[in-house]
Formats: sequence, C-alpha cells, structure tokens
Amino acid sequence: MLSFFGSYFRKTLLMILLAELLSFFVYWMRIVTDLNSIFFLIAVGLTLGLSLYKLRWGIYIALVELFIGSKGYLLALSIGEYTVSIRVGIFCAVMLAWLAWLIRKKLYRETWRNIKNQKALLVLGAFCLWGLFFAVIQGLTLKNIFLDFNAWLYFLYFLPFVAVLSDQEEISRIMQIFTACVTALAMKSLVFLFVFSHRLGVMRDFYKWGRDSGWGEFTLLKADFYRIFSQAHIFVIIGFFVLLGFLFFKGSKQYVVSSNKYLFIVLGGSLAVIFLSLSRSFWLGVAAGLLLAFSFAIYKYRLLWREWAEALLRLFVLAGLSIVILIITVAVPIPGLTTANLSGDMLKERLELAGAGVSSRWSQLPQLTTAIAKHPIIGSGWGTTITYHSQDPRILTANNPSGIYTTFAFEWGYLDIILKIGLAGLVAYLYFIYRLVKRLIIAYQDTSDRPERALIIGLLLGLAALVVIHGFSPYLNHPLGIGYLLMMLIFSNIFRTNNLLSKQ
Repeated sequence: MLSFFGSYFRKTLLMILLAELLSFFVYWMRIVTDLNSIFFLIAVGLTLGLSLYKLRWGIYIALVELFIGSKGYLLALSIGEYTVSIRVGIFCAVMLAWLAWLIRKKLYRETWRNIKNQKALLVLGAFCLWGLFFAVIQGLTLKNIFLDFNAWLYFLYFLPFVAVLSDQEEISRIMQIFTACVTALAMKSLVFLFVFSHRLGVMRDFYKWGRDSGWGEFTLLKADFYRIFSQAHIFVIIGFFVLLGFLFFKGSKQYVVSSNKYLFIVLGGSLAVIFLSLSRSFWLGVAAGLLLAFSFAIYKYRLLWREWAEALLRLFVLAGLSIVILIITVAVPIPGLTTANLSGDMLKERLELAGAGVSSRWSQLPQLTTAIAKHPIIGSGWGTTITYHSQDPRILTANNPSGIYTTFAFEWGYLDIILKIGLAGLVAYLYFIYRLVKRLIIAYQDTSDRPERALIIGLLLGLAALVVIHGFSPYLNHPLGIGYLLMMLIFSNIFRTNNLLSKQ
C-alpha cells in the first residue's frame, strides 16, 4: 500500500538532520581545521560500501542528496584549483558499485535490453554526445565543455535505477524518502528565516554556510523579512503537487486515512516556502500546475458547484496555514536570544546588494538569440559562451565598471538547450518527456487503484510545473530536473510491470 510516513520517512528525516548538522559543523570548524575533505571521503566511502552491499541503498542516498542538496556542495573535496562536490562523489560511488553488481551478477543481456528499451533516451543521448563532439572540434574551452556537459551525465543513473528498482514496494519507499526531503527543505528554509528575521548571533555563520555550500540565496527585503531561495525548492513545488494530487484526486471518502492530516501540514509548509522563495518563475509554474489540476478535474470528474466550493475552500485553508507559518516564524518574539548587530555590517550590505541585484535574464536574450542563429538546428556544442552587458550590481563592480560578462550558463532554459544541441536536440528531449507522460497516462488508465491513480496525477502536475519553470530558470539541463525525470521513468516502469502482471 502506498505510504508517505513510514519507517523510511523517519529514517530519512533523521539522516538529513545529521547530514545538515555535519555540513554546518564542518563549515563552522573551518577556522580551526579543514574537515570538509575528510568527511567528504568518509561520506563517499560509506556510500560505496553500502552500495556494494545493497545497490538500492546507494541509490536512496543519491536521491536524498539530490532532493536536498541544491547545487550539491553540502560537502566538497578540494583538489588544486578544482572542487569536487559530494553529488559527484556519490555519483561515482553508486556507478562503480553498479558496475561491480553487473559483473558479479553477469546480467549483461538484461542490461542491454534495458538500454534498448529506452529508445527516446538513447536518441537524446546521441544529441548530447554530438554536442560534446562538436564543441571539441571547434576548439571550445575544455573546462567550459566539461562544466556544461557534466550535468547530463546524471542520465546514466537510469542504469542502476532500472536494474534494482523494480517492485511495487519501491514506489512507497521512494515516496517516503521524497516526502521526508520536502519536509526537511521546508524546515531548513523556515529555520533560515527564523535566524535572519530574529537576527540571531549565528546569522553570519548561517549566511556564509548557506551561500558557500551553494544551497541558497538570501535577500533582505523590508524590515526583518527575508527572501530565502534555494534551487532545491523545485522539489518543494513538485512535492506540493504530488501530495496535493494525492489528497484531492484519490476519490471516495473511504480513502481518508490518518496520514492525511500530516500530508496537509507538509503541504502548508511547502506552500509557505513557495511564498518565501519570491520566485516569479516558481509562481508561474505553480499557477500552471493548478490550472492543469482544475482543468483535469473539470474534464474527468465534472465537479458540482458544491465540490468546487469544497476544493477552493481547502486551497484557501492551505494558503492561510502557510501564511500563519510564515507569520509565526517571523513575528513571534523569543526572549533571551542573542541577536546580531548589523549596523554598518558587511553582511547587511551583502544582503541588501542581493536585493538590489537586477536579473541578468533580459540582458542575455539579444546575444543568446544571435548565438543560436549560427547553428539553430544542430547547436553550437557544450561550453558555448556569450558576452553581454549586465546591470547586475554583483557584476557591475569597481573591477568591472563596464559590466561585461561572459558565461556558458543561461537563465533561459530552452534557449540554452537550443544553443548547445540545437532545435533537433530540444525536440529529442521533449519527445523523451512526451514518452514519459504517455506511459504514465497509460498506467493511469490501466489501474483501478485510486491512490495509485492520484499519485500519477500528482507526478504529472509536478512535471507540468517543472516544464513551465524551465523556460525561465534552468532545471531540465540540471541534475535536479533530470533526477525527477528518472524518478518518473522508474515509476512508469513499475506501474507498467504491475499492470501487465495483473492482466495475466
């Protein structure tokens, strides 16, 4: 039976708490000694050992890091001028363990069959390799090529994922892990808001830890209210729709269970974080997901006005709960706490500077479209750069008064893909996503299990939000978006297998 709050939820939440405390401790001890590399090696070694023992345990660790880690630098290893993230370390450990598992089990034919079955993914992979080849023969900077291309290697995770995540119970386990991660992200975001809004003595440490680990961006807006934004919040949005879809679409009243109240609390916390992010692209994605949800409800269920009123009332209650959570976090005084004095402080200047930063998105657009026009069909290859004039105060400095900036990373997600692997590559990617959607729709039609159907709806709503958000904030060319697509791929495989077995 599908569950969100079982033993895997509790164990995952505890593991995340320990990992976050360790990450903060390593940062806090940096003045005395550098423990980052030591704990990085311990974490990767532990992941490798657990993966060799049970490969799915390593996959669970990879999923947890993906869901909570944002840019993947909660721990890191410094090698000369380069920094290796814990995400890369875990990836190498799990893939190495998968190779050992493959050799030990000698499942070469099964693996080859799994690869051949993913034709849409193979076509996308061919375009990715083309972008790599074309970049090299053009003589683009190798460092830029690697940094631009390496995120797409995350698709290789489908090999161990498909190999060992195959039974129905895996869906329940992964959803418990996912729900724990969404809960942890909401809690961490609210803790940051509490620390900043109450100006606690650890405020400076929290700011630098959050920034240096690549987890988030923090902006002073007005009085003691701050914007807390993390790339990992994309999973809060996806989780919001997955849980919302489950609660609203599982149907009959007899499916009301005790865990529903916990789901409602997690939903309230998730919506609070979505408000807190103050990301217009996030809000646009949420609006698109809600519009799709209501459209589906009209088409499939033909709701009566009373049912519409009940659904809207639930959403308003949910929004009210999220606002109450934010108000309590910011406004409730806590006596006896040590506060930080920000008068004339560099931290305050940096926080206000972040608030004054103008998005470079529109500044990129003219040069980006010009660069795309050179090779619109086949792309210009990974690591292709553009140079533009930025008005962002973080770029427009005394050392760079002209604001000229060169980069290979762009805010316009779909245009970024077109620039690197062309319109043909983008079509291949969209076709892969279309195949995923089609398989989940077939799974929805083939099952009569209400919770399973509701989960599928939630997964598709989350994907809709992700696809819209990617237009303005890149995720589908990042491990975060790729990881969610792989999760959907695994679920669709499991649904398909179970439905075939049930028909026999």
